[in-house]
Amino acid sequence: MTLDELLLEWSYRSEKGYPSVDSPSDISLLMKLLEELDIPSDVILDRITEAPPAALTPGELKKDRIGKTRESHGIRVKVFLDKVENNKEFELMNGSKIIIDKEQSIDAIKALEDYLSKSIGDLTGLVFKDVEGNPYPLKSTGVFAKTAEFGAGSGAGGGSVDTRIMESAHCYGCAIAYYISTGKITEGDLIRENFEQASSYVDVDASIDEIEEFLERKPLWYESTVKSVNKIYELFPNKGYKFHRGSEQVERIYNAWKHSLERQDKELGQYQKMKDDKWNPSDIWLMTDKVSNFDWSGNLEVLNGEISQFYEDGDLIGVSLKMIGKNSEASVKVFNDPGIPPGNVYEYEGYKSTPKSSGVSIQYTGGEIIPPSCGAYTCRNFDVDKGWSTEITGKAAQGGKCGHTGVNDILKINNITQLPSQKDTVEAFKTNNEEFYNKFYYLYDRFIENINKEDFKEKYDEARLSWKTGNYMSLEFLSRLEDNPKKRDEIINDIMRYASSSTKFSSQFIKIS
Repeated sequence: MTLDELLLEWSYRSEKGYPSVDSPSDISLLMKLLEELDIPSDVILDRITEAPPAALTPGELKKDRIGKTRESHGIRVKVFLDKVENNKEFELMNGSKIIIDKEQSIDAIKALEDYLSKSIGDLTGLVFKDVEGNPYPLKSTGVFAKTAEFGAGSGAGGGSVDTRIMESAHCYGCAIAYYISTGKITEGDLIRENFEQASSYVDVDASIDEIEEFLERKPLWYESTVKSVNKIYELFPNKGYKFHRGSEQVERIYNAWKHSLERQDKELGQYQKMKDDKWNPSDIWLMTDKVSNFDWSGNLEVLNGEISQFYEDGDLIGVSLKMIGKNSEASVKVFNDPGIPPGNVYEYEGYKSTPKSSGVSIQYTGGEIIPPSCGAYTCRNFDVDKGWSTEITGKAAQGGKCGHTGVNDILKINNITQLPSQKDTVEAFKTNNEEFYNKFYYLYDRFIENINKEDFKEKYDEARLSWKTGNYMSLEFLSRLEDNPKKRDEIINDIMRYASSSTKFSSQFIKIS
């Protein structure tokens, strides 16, 4: 396999269709690929995860929005000025940090302030000085690093910047199909002229410049975007839609969920712990004027009913996007339709693992979920205590996750002992806690391979911490299934519903994949 083929395969298996070094799941997938190819992973992962930060260029500093927030013009410039005013450190591309001296940088600071008041101006070449008088110009080749407060790694649902841009590109593609070409589109329709014509029909948090750069850098998304857009166009006749991503109208919907009465009730822990994307994982929304500024209910059941009614009337369509493989056609599935009663549609079939595995594959009718060493404990650059998760496998993209907290909520609901905390587990194996070690040996001997204590001790001593914690947590979970035969189908189905954002608390959406 060539490097290009490796990257392509990694992209297809990644959650959003392109890999991110900030995603434990994507790094876990890379580890598996390298293991399959018998390629040493340590050096490769070190080089990948130690990539330098992006540069805070004049163009990047001018951009208005950071992630999903909708701030006023010049938000990044305001952040920059605030850091100067409060003597906060700036990170440079070479990894060093400086504090900008206000008096010695007065001209550059004035230029930034003028930009805020006039909305125009060239920021290239502004020179800032540190307290020792050393000059640091703001230029396109990059001196200042684009750190988190300037939008690095931001995006909807904690995703990457690319996620924000990719989803916005789909909104533009839909607008082109519905209003410019008035029919299904081709890759040739995704051009700047059409983006500009379609701009009045979108409300997104990525610029046309960003979308052009993204598609040029990630050409696989041309074909996938076209397939997704054409499937949406095929399913939903135009009712005067506007296409939203990270907009004020989207925030109104999620704020209704976040501030619902159930979320405020401390006794209803299952609501408080649910993430936004487990309530509704839609990446883009099709909305008519009937939805604009709608007064959403503060009662979750009513709120979900309102969303379903708008969906039924064709006025509000939430769409979850997944990358569509090169040789695949777009498919659609509706989730949380109130007209379809939920039920146990999966049955536990058993499990698979090997002595070399860092987790266990739980088999059931209709597919499989994996509670593996999910990124954070297979890679040293992630916190091991945040790594364990269950994840549905997919083809071009992963099918969803139910993490440690979600699994414990499900076990609690089913009156089954919860898994140990990841913090306690990590600490136990760091200190070779005897109780955890003996339990680990018992579980490993029971489920993985018949092994004597001496051989297990040798294997244990040679293993990395990630192997110990990942396997231990996975085997603890497996034991809950194997020891509770009357409950395990319900657990499997609860996890499937949670991972696919289809719990009884979730709202209606469609998934294009």
